[in-house]
Amino acid sequence: MPLLFDERQLLPPGVQEATLEEIETHFARFQRTARRITLFANLKAYVAAVKRTGWACSVIIDGSFVMPPVDEPNDIDLILVMPANWDITADLRPFEYNVVSRKYTKREYQIEVYPVLPGSELEQKYLDLFQQVRIEWCRQFRWPADSRKGIVRIFA
Repeated sequence: MPLLFDERQLLPPGVQEATLEEIETHFARFQRTARRITLFANLKAYVAAVKRTGWACSVIIDGSFVMPPVDEPNDIDLILVMPANWDITADLRPFEYNVVSRKYTKREYQIEVYPVLPGSELEQKYLDLFQQVRIEWCRQFRWPADSRKGIVRIFA
């Protein structure tokens, strides 16, 4: 099912499923600069790194990157939903650690990653938080202060 947008050019609240190709089509366009194209290239590299781990994860993308009215998003925020049987005490190999480390992902990919377990309270907290439109965008675009938007899930 294709991504749908409301009159503000935002996804309606909720989690929508998409492919990387659909994300590129809708969110990785040149606007005032090539910033969105660069961020998308980083997202593709990050998703490839997640796939190399062999973990069955989903990636939920948020932030101003999924808001087409924003010309130059700073970064991409995402929730990394780990496998249901994830062992948080397990030793990770460096390439595995690098996909869950917020410090590393911020530096290497310009991505803020929030790893969670599926169905956890933390996952629900982030799903709710990430659907809120930041007040700065509400002011800039003259939207109500309690505006909400949709977010996008892809499977890595």
